[in-house]
Amino acid sequence: MASAQPLKIVHVAATATGAPWMIALMREQKRLGHDVAAIIPARDGGIGSQLDALGIPCYVAGVDVLFALPAVTRKIATLLRLARLLRRLRPDVVHSHIVNSVVTARLASWIADVPMHLGANAHPYSMESDVLRPIEVGTSFCDTATIASCNYTHDLMLRHGIPKEQLELIYYAVDQSRYDPALADGSRVREELGIAAGAPVIGKIAYFYPPANTAGLLPPRLLGRGIKGHEVLIRAVPHVLQSFPDARFILVGRGWGPGGPKYEQNLKDLAHSLGVSHAILFPGERSDIPDVLAAFDISVHCSLSDNLAGTVETLLMGKPLVVSDIRGFADTVLHEETGVVVPVDDPPALAEAIARLLRDRALGRRLGENGRRRMLERFTLARVVADTEELLAARRRTANGHYRIAVSVARTIALPLRLLPMTLAIYRGLRRHGFSLSRYILRRIWHKVCRCIAVVRKRPVTASGPA
Repeated sequence: MASAQPLKIVHVAATATGAPWMIALMREQKRLGHDVAAIIPARDGGIGSQLDALGIPCYVAGVDVLFALPAVTRKIATLLRLARLLRRLRPDVVHSHIVNSVVTARLASWIADVPMHLGANAHPYSMESDVLRPIEVGTSFCDTATIASCNYTHDLMLRHGIPKEQLELIYYAVDQSRYDPALADGSRVREELGIAAGAPVIGKIAYFYPPANTAGLLPPRLLGRGIKGHEVLIRAVPHVLQSFPDARFILVGRGWGPGGPKYEQNLKDLAHSLGVSHAILFPGERSDIPDVLAAFDISVHCSLSDNLAGTVETLLMGKPLVVSDIRGFADTVLHEETGVVVPVDDPPALAEAIARLLRDRALGRRLGENGRRRMLERFTLARVVADTEELLAARRRTANGHYRIAVSVARTIALPLRLLPMTLAIYRGLRRHGFSLSRYILRRIWHKVCRCIAVVRKRPVTASGPA
């Protein structure tokens, strides 16, 4: 497939680490002849070096006005700097990923008068949240197309007011050429981790995202919980060991963000308190994921909320898969056909499903074979690229006639008014979770008073008083 009309496309992501789907899509878009670049917050994570190796330009800028910056003035400055960078680059398309960078890129693209903005939702939690949902919906007017990454997210967006004609369903890209069971070496990984050849191996591959405790930011069922369900799997381990005492569990990943390492240690402490730390391995983040999956007898994704997560990679490797019963997994995992679905947050049920697949290896092989076949039919990088090309062709606009300075000035002035309904919806969402504006204002005033007192106390004292 070749693109008949190449475009200048800038991808925006509020992460310097991970995002393999974005890198794979950018690589293929460059191969098709598009002029591709990326904007990320830093170059110290790995994305920058990968793009350098592909010959794709990578720019560093602030791309998160949602979570990273507490002060309104800094949010505005970051937004305007990104808009200025986009005006300098003059892309035909800005394609943003992950909710914080999607919101930021939407507003900056609208101010800069970018012809096309594609806002890609990476996770349904932003639509499940009483605070993030008004932001997701309230800024979607900036999108040429709003892309949902699973049917569940698509349904939520449609239900909460994003127009049907604006919505698209495009799954995140997985390079299926990397995930071939015939080419993977699981025995090497087992040997490296000191696991006996015949021992049952159950694995989970996911970052350790620390729990959030901000009411309204996440649905109540997720407050104080690890969204990927690592605790659920660890609590299932004692039940599995009763029937399979030599089983080993591999939790591949690392703590994400500032609170990630502490959360990872909490998981290790939980395993120790349950007396199962000898059966659980934490090998850290790894780049040889196909080999790691080949080392598993069973793969687990027991998230409390998710989109497709790592189900596509697991099924491409033909591995038996156990998942929690959340709608984000429904696109890839069909119960008793491509995997086994268990109730959410139910360690005994998860353990029973794992034990069942360890006992019935024929069932596991059938599920894995069905899963790989289904993934190759629908969930491939080639399909994602084709769907994205079709979207770009159908809504094609170019930089010609855009980046008008008068439009940018007018939109900058009008933006507060455009965002007023969103602000009121956020406030109503916070009120539902006990937020009090008066208490918030008093706390802010008290905080500033305390800071002023601290500054005065640190000043040197002279004969005539404080300097």
